[in-house]
Amino acid sequence: MERIRPSKRLGQHFLVSRKVARVFSSWACRYRRLFEIGPGTGFITSQVLRDCKELELLAAIELDKRLSSHLAALSLMDWRLQPILSDALLPPLVLRRFDAGYGSIPYNITGPLLSLLVKFFQKPVLLLVQKEVADRLLAKPGTKNYGRVTILVNLVYEVKKIMTVPPTAFRPRPKVYSQIIELVPRRHINQDIIELVEELTRCFFSQRRKLARKAGRECLGGCAEKYIEDTIRVYELGPGFFLEVARRCARKPRNQ
Repeated sequence: MERIRPSKRLGQHFLVSRKVARVFSSWACRYRRLFEIGPGTGFITSQVLRDCKELELLAAIELDKRLSSHLAALSLMDWRLQPILSDALLPPLVLRRFDAGYGSIPYNITGPLLSLLVKFFQKPVLLLVQKEVADRLLAKPGTKNYGRVTILVNLVYEVKKIMTVPPTAFRPRPKVYSQIIELVPRRHINQDIIELVEELTRCFFSQRRKLARKAGRECLGGCAEKYIEDTIRVYELGPGFFLEVARRCARKPRNQ
């Protein structure tokens, strides 16, 4: 089959490590109905299909038209695979019909994709992301890496590090290390509350180092003040604060 050159525009680095693919298949075999984000040449896909005998459906969502022949060939060999040529950020699927999802994620869609999973899925996920992204998701309040995406993801998921992946696991080799992370559901939160938390964090973190009381007045008037200590700064506020305020001060932040 024709060798496909990874697209710089799409941030593609094709996985070539069988060890990493087996980590994904070992995890995926717990579930019966799966979706894969960005299957690329089908390297992880084929391992999952080979190892997971109880699998009923694997929907593989790929944006790059050049890769459709690889996925079509795989689907001819295994009827459980359903290739879907589409944008993973606008999936033509009801994600909650699936048991779990996984994928090797280009850096340039990581933030929007995590937001999508938090709003519309809230079930188990295994992702291969840049190590920098994993560090942000695992950051604690008050630290340099702590931010909006940390809060959003940690409200719904417990984030677990599974495996560090070196640049040699990809073609071409990226300049940075990657990390496999597992997102384990911790609670279900309604979509409207999640969207309000997104708006709240956008407002608060536009003034990240300000005293949180001052930012709260600018974003929500007096409603949030009772939940904020006098000396705490915005980047020290935990995810629970934003969930509480979203539920009790349910209106859009002011500086939109």
